[in-house]
Amino acid sequence: MDTLGIFLLLGSAFFNAGANTLMKAAFGHQSDLLANGAAAACVRIMTNPFAIGGVACFGISFVFLSAALSRVDLSIAYPFMAGVVFLLVLSVSVLVFHEPVSFWRVAGIGTILAGILILSFKG
Repeated sequence: MDTLGIFLLLGSAFFNAGANTLMKAAFGHQSDLLANGAAAACVRIMTNPFAIGGVACFGISFVFLSAALSRVDLSIAYPFMAGVVFLLVLSVSVLVFHEPVSFWRVAGIGTILAGILILSFKG
């Protein structure tokens, strides 16, 4: 994996984590987005600036990942990007949304990241 490939994967991860963060900011405080049906949920999503920003970030993440896949094997690129997203989302969850992180959650995430590292570099 070359430097540009790593940069593209990190860009994809950053925008993917940003998209998830914006979606949480948009709707995380609501008990059920689908309570009034799918059509009403779509209208709420399309009129929420955080959701619009989240969709835009998903699109930018897609562009970065597409470019990265022209340089890096999928079997390495996706696990690498997903591992970085895991770490970024965990950080945002704790620092921004003040979500609790138990020992078991950290242990589970650590196990997943160890598996991703093994697949990425030894697979």
